[in-house]
Formats: sequence, structure tokens, C-alpha cells
Amino acid sequence: MIDFFGEDDYAEQMNNVVLPFLKEHDEQGYFAGTGGIKLHYHALINPKEQAAVVISHGFCEFFEKYHEMTYYFYQSGYSVFFIEHRGHAYSEREIDDPDKIHCTDFNLYVEDLKCFMDAVVKEKSLSKKYLLFSHSMGGCIGALFMERYPDYFRAGVLSSPMMQLNFRGVNPIMVRILLIWSIIARWDKKYLPTQHGFDGVNTYPKCSAQSEARHNYLFEYRLHDSHLTTNGGTYKWARESFKGMKKAIADASKIKVPVMLFQAGQDTMVEPAGQEAFLKNNPAIIKKEYPDSRHEIFNAYDSDRMDYYNTVISFYEKYDG
Repeated sequence: MIDFFGEDDYAEQMNNVVLPFLKEHDEQGYFAGTGGIKLHYHALINPKEQAAVVISHGFCEFFEKYHEMTYYFYQSGYSVFFIEHRGHAYSEREIDDPDKIHCTDFNLYVEDLKCFMDAVVKEKSLSKKYLLFSHSMGGCIGALFMERYPDYFRAGVLSSPMMQLNFRGVNPIMVRILLIWSIIARWDKKYLPTQHGFDGVNTYPKCSAQSEARHNYLFEYRLHDSHLTTNGGTYKWARESFKGMKKAIADASKIKVPVMLFQAGQDTMVEPAGQEAFLKNNPAIIKKEYPDSRHEIFNAYDSDRMDYYNTVISFYEKYDG
């Protein structure tokens, strides 16, 4: 039984328990992604590994955001493998500006994940049994991966998966027109409207996390490490993401392994309609909703967060044998 951290003791637990644990167990390295791009990873090998959890993170994210989760998975008997997607954290970028998320083809994320599985996870995992955890943009990547490569994972979690972006009141037709115009205007590497570089301003509570302690923990990392300041997407990233989301929904029936999708009721980053379309195309996928949670359910208030972790770990335990 995992002793989950609350809001009040979070900083103490991270500093006195999790960070020393990571210092002892976290192995970092690089591998060659698609086209030879240099991608960074973290691996924590549990000597009593029941299975290996592979984490596919979200837009503008990095390993530090998953310190707590990594600790819980390890304490539950799992090794943890974390890929830093191209354009994120310490992985190589396709653009010079470190604050921009830019990708020339969404499929590259999927193929990078396969490179990671083949070059790192399969080589280092003790059990050779793999479980997927994916969040937001990483959820779209994870869904596409399971559709394309159905024999890698025993089961998968899609947490607030990016299947339709939330335009926050802007007419979707206008968005599509703007994206088409961005091709004509050659705006591929320009920021999307309302997006910008990292400005060092703490956005809590107007963010995707409800836990202030967790948000501030991550914010401190961003303030002191220029590799972690990715903050907005380019027009090219948006156009490619549209293609990726559309294909993930269309091919949902190709996923043959057990999958659980977690939906946040107060999500302002992605629309539930895309997730519902995905679920409709694969009725075997289990859905669990947290009506009061924001996009990052793993950074929700205590009751939702603890229930979420218990549910994820219980789901994995069904398929780690």
C-alpha cells in the first residue's frame, strides 16, 4: 500500500524522500531517435521488477513533473522509463528557440517512442513486460503507438489524452482557416496566437494543476533550468497535431490491449468531445472521469489525486503478471 503525499507535507516528502531516492536510482542517458535526433531519457530499474512502466509526457513537460509518480510506480514494484520527447527538456530540438515546441511531423513522436522501446526499454527491462502511461500530448502519441504497434504494451493508461484541443471560445472554423493561412504566410516557426516564451511568471491558480505545492515545485525547476522553459507551440506543431489527433481517433479500433482513459471534468487544455469520439471507435476502452479535476489529474486535490493513483496502479496490477 502506497503512502501518498498530501498537500501539506509535499515539499518535505519530495526533499527528504523522493529526491534522495532519485539520486540513488535515476539513470540518465541518450539514444538516437528517428532521423538520428539525440533524445534524452531516464530509467529507474527496480531489482524486483514486476513490469516496466513507460511514460509518454505531455506538451511542454519534463521528467521533474513526474518525480512523484515515478516514486509511486517504483514503490509499487515497477521499473520506470521516461522518454523526453523531441523538442522537450534535454532532448534535441528541431528549432533554435528553446521556448518553442516545434515538430515537422507528429509521426516522429511515435517513431521516437519505438526507438526508445527498442534501444533502451527492451535492453534494460528485467521482466520484458511493458505498461504505458501517457498524458495529454503524450496520450495522443501513446494511442497512435498502440494502434501502429499493438504487440509492445500489455496495457495502457491515457490520462487526459489530447484528442481535440480546447480553443477557449475561439470558433474552430476560424482556427482551421488561420492554420491554413499559416502555410501561405510561412509561419511554421511562429508562436500560435496567445502563446509566447517563458516569462518567469507563476500562473497559479490559472493553470492545469490544483495542487499549489506541486505547481510551485515544478515552477522552481523552470526558473533555474533553461532546458525546462518550453512554453508554447508553433503553427507547424499545431497543424501536425491536428493530423495526429484525427488519426488517433480514426484508428482507435486498432488498439487490442486493455486501455483505461482518464477524463478531467474541468479540463481547459483539451476537449472531452475528442476523447468521446475516440472511445466511440473502441468501446472496449474503460473510461473514468474526475468531474472536479483539471487537466493534470495527478496534480489534483488530495482526494481525487489519491483515488487516481490507486486506480492506475490497480489497473496495472491486472496485467503485470
